[in-house]
Order: sequence, then C-alpha cells, then structure tokens
Amino acid sequence: MSLSGPVVYETDYGLYVYTPIVLLFFYPYVLLFDFSTALLVQRLLGVAVALGYGAILAKFLRSKVELEGLDMALITGFVGLSLYPIVITVLGGIEIFLGAALGVGWILLEKHKDERGGALWALASLFKIFPALWGLFLLRTRNTRAIIAAVVTGVGATLAGVLLFGFDAYVRYFETTTGSRVRVRSLFAGGSSPDNEAVTLIRPLAQLFPTVDPVTWIPVIFVVVAALLGFIYLRLSDETLTERATLLLATVIAITFVMPTSQDLDMYLVYGPLVVLLYIERRRLEHLFYSIGAVILVYNFNRNELIPVVEFLGLARTGILDIAIPVLAFASLPLYGLTLMFAGCFLRAIRSDADASLYGS
Repeated sequence: MSLSGPVVYETDYGLYVYTPIVLLFFYPYVLLFDFSTALLVQRLLGVAVALGYGAILAKFLRSKVELEGLDMALITGFVGLSLYPIVITVLGGIEIFLGAALGVGWILLEKHKDERGGALWALASLFKIFPALWGLFLLRTRNTRAIIAAVVTGVGATLAGVLLFGFDAYVRYFETTTGSRVRVRSLFAGGSSPDNEAVTLIRPLAQLFPTVDPVTWIPVIFVVVAALLGFIYLRLSDETLTERATLLLATVIAITFVMPTSQDLDMYLVYGPLVVLLYIERRRLEHLFYSIGAVILVYNFNRNELIPVVEFLGLARTGILDIAIPVLAFASLPLYGLTLMFAGCFLRAIRSDADASLYGS
C-alpha cells in the first residue's frame, strides 16, 4: 500500500507494527513475489539466519571453552531448530532476525569491542523500538565506540525514514504502538486467561489483584525491575565473559518484564547469552537456575495444547488440569522460565565476592 500512497498500519494481513524505514526491508517481497511466495521466502530466510546464528554462536563458544563436535551440533540445532525458531519461521515473524542481531552483535562486541555490534543492535531497534534499550548494556560495559555507532545508525536511519515517508508516517506509527498494540486493560482486567501468550509481570499481578486497574502495575513494575537490574549492574564487574553474559541476560530479561506487549516469541532474544552461560557458568546454583529456566522456557504450552494431551493419555480425571490451569493462568511458562533465569543473574550478583568463574574473558 505504501508504494502507491501514504504509509498505513492496518493492512489486509493484520497490523503493520514496525517503523516506516523498515518498509525498505519488505519492498523486495512486494515487488518480486505474491503474498504466498513472499511468505515462503521469508520462512527460508528465517531458517538460514537461525542456523547461521547457531553456527556463529557455537564457533564463538568453542573459542572460549573446549567443545566436542556433538556440542557444536547441539548448539546450532537448539538455536536454529528448537520451539521458538520453528514457530517464528512458520508464522513468518521477524523475531529470528532480532535474536540473531542481539547475539551476533554481542559476539562482535566481545571481539575487541567491535563497534559494528552496536550498529547491528540499532538496526534491530528499527523493527521494534525496545531493542534500543539493549544500549543499557553498552553503557554498563562502557563501550563508547559501540554506543556512538548505535546512535549514528539509529538516528541516521530514522532521519532517512522521515525523508522517504514523511513525519506523519512516524506519528501514525507511535499512535499505533501506544494505542491498539498496548491492550493492557483488555488482556488483564479481572485476571488473565490461561491461554494468554503474554510474558509480562502485569499478568501475575492481575491474577493476584483482579480488582486493581492493570495499567497501575506498569510504573510499579518498571521501578522494581529497574532497581533489581541496577543492583546487578552495581554488584557485577564486566571483567569476565561470564559476568558480561550475566549482565546481558539480565538486561534482556528486565526489558521483557517491563514491556506490556512482551509475547512468548520474544523469548528467542535470550538464546545468545543463555546458551553461553549454560556452557561457561560453573557455579552450581546459578547454573541450576539457568538450566531449569531454559527447560521451562523451551517446553512452552498453554491450556489449549495441554488439554488434548491429557485427554489422549487418559489423565483427565487425575486432577492434573485442576492444578495446571491455575498455574498457566497465573503466568505463562516462558514467564516462569525468565523469572528463574533472572533469579540466577541476581544470585550471581549477590555472590559476586565469591571465587570467580573458571572461565575469564
């Protein structure tokens, strides 16, 4: 539609929720393919990016710890072929590109503080604004060159978008993202459905306090999560890879917690620092939090997926659903997993005076 008129956000295929400049990414699909073919190309590109991201992450880890060929294959397979990349690929989503941008950008930052990592993160923020908050990690690690690269890339791309599509296009974008996209009251007022895919702390609070306007919790969550992340930032140094991976994982999870629109597909963003910590964190309790959190995160299901399995196995009368449905209504499985992983980061910060990890930078 934008090829023949103003940028619109309501389309025949749903809501367009990216900044205007991102249209340049989608124009080749429009110009070269019909919708079905474009979706197929997007899916194939997603598979290639996910597997490539997994291979890059595995190669990076091999440079830090001793890995067997099986480990390399498992890392690549997990990053490229586990639940979230498969679902994202089927849906034709862009979360794979965001996750790869975060992980590959971080690897670039680890290699001599390559400023291209900051630029890559800025490009990701053009799709969904919240990746700009990954810059908190750059500020904490004092990577000035990456910060400058991110700012120049983000501001430059935004100015280019204004020149190409007009200022009004950005006004419509922000009206859309702050209006129809943020449906806190409709999703959480009076409690949450066990089928809700939301991954935000508003969800359990709405269950505990169903009579409270769920919008009330947005500033409360922000203050509490910011304080917890600030504690982690203050307690941890950035001298070892383990500490830097912990700082990044805590940052990404904290951003997910405070975003009212966080969904289960956003879990792909934690793959990079999580996989690294699963291999290099040698403190047993922290590693246990990461491991259990990862399992819960990956084996995600809701009530609609649980009920047929329980009935097929003949377990419907055992009381499993009586327990599982309230648990799933209180929080989605990804939220439980993220909470455990954030607790691992917090525990690492509390015990920061203990002996350092076996692996340094």
